[in-house]
Amino acid sequence: MELSHAVDWSRQALWMALLLGGPALIAALVVGLVINVGQTLTQLHEPVVGLIPRLAAVAVVLLLVLPWMLGRWVAFAAELIGAIPDLI
Repeated sequence: MELSHAVDWSRQALWMALLLGGPALIAALVVGLVINVGQTLTQLHEPVVGLIPRLAAVAVVLLLVLPWMLGRWVAFAAELIGAIPDLI
């Protein structure tokens, strides 16, 4: 195995991690910002108030995009496994 293959696979793995984790992180960010603005306006600084909506938003987003995420993940894994015989 050449060094260029390892670098390419590492780059693809990092991109896949960002792609698969992105929707949940964006949902948590948006809901967290909205909740924090609301807490600032009402002067209610309770950490649990922001945690529950963020968890719910991440759960909903993961349920909605789970089929797409699994499809991308399986395709990526199949591509990597399929490339192994070419290296031998």
